Amino acid sequence: MSELRVHGFRGDCVILVRRDGLKELGEGVRRVAPSSQCVLVAMDAAVERPWGDHAIASLKAAGFRVATISLTADETHKSIEAVQRVWSAMLKAGVQRSDVVVALGGGVIGDLAGFAAATFLRGISLVMAPTTLLAMVDAAIGGKTAVNLPLPDGGLGKNLAGAFHAPAWVLCDISTLSTLSDRDYRCGLAESVKHALIADVAMLQWIVANRDAIMARDSSTLTQLITRSATVKAAIVSRDEFERSDRAHLNLGHTFAHALEATLHAELRHGEAVALGLIAAVAASKAAGWWSDADPVALSQILKGLGLPTRIPVATDRSELVRAMGFDKKSQGGTQRLVLLRGFAMPALLTAPSKEIVAAGWDAIGA
Repeated sequence: MSELRVHGFRGDCVILVRRDGLKELGEGVRRVAPSSQCVLVAMDAAVERPWGDHAIASLKAAGFRVATISLTADETHKSIEAVQRVWSAMLKAGVQRSDVVVALGGGVIGDLAGFAAATFLRGISLVMAPTTLLAMVDAAIGGKTAVNLPLPDGGLGKNLAGAFHAPAWVLCDISTLSTLSDRDYRCGLAESVKHALIADVAMLQWIVANRDAIMARDSSTLTQLITRSATVKAAIVSRDEFERSDRAHLNLGHTFAHALEATLHAELRHGEAVALGLIAAVAASKAAGWWSDADPVALSQILKGLGLPTRIPVATDRSELVRAMGFDKKSQGGTQRLVLLRGFAMPALLTAPSKEIVAAGWDAIGA
């Protein structure tokens, strides 16, 4: 078992990492919301059996009235229409301001349920119970919630409508990773590599040294991986909860990744797009003259060893990718900003990158 803490505006949030943690869900929710009577469990339809059953049983044993809603967990369904379904379920269940939403699933479910919790009755308590590696190491931590919006000329704009709404508690039950597909499991590894690049080079070396145990989903190794990765994000969020300064560094590679997702959302999972975005960001860092000995090829080999893509899987019009980059949330006053690296654990924002720098990123991944 491992326990971390995120310091936030509304108080501290504990992150618990352990096996069979869903058995403690009811008691934990009771601790963070002692006056709550009703819990709405918003869950990924794919984890309703068995993990939804375990969560509901634990909540009922703790004396809660439990309502549920199952959602499709993909980016095309991460929409305001899906949030309206959650709001409707809350109304039907009679959820009050003292009650709680539990998000059971991966990053899509956390974003949807979190946004619904942030906006229903102007905000009710949220508990994250992530069931994917990506959500455990990244998406469930820090209180960002959002939905996607269709772009004016086609494509999908990632996370363009949302709110900051910090969870009251994050429960990472590593047992739930046993039913995760290999592809979705590998997606979480991209975010861990990102955390290593921006803050903990020793962690990157540890990932390489422990690759076989990580890929085998060894429980002890997973606990270490999640804890080390979550520690990086928790520290950054504790310093900058509302992304006014260095929390933006957590978006390393994400401007490229979100453009890929907007254009190829049927072809790529988020973690796969992040893996490609990291390679592009390292190549762009070298082209910018920020990191002269940056080695995108070496990074590609690490990511390839973790089963992640290193080249765009289908032929893509670069002009479409560049257009999609223009909708990135880090842009200010119409000026693009990229998170790049000056070296290991030395992230920084580059304002108005040249076309050559951006092109170097796309060149590195075959766009």
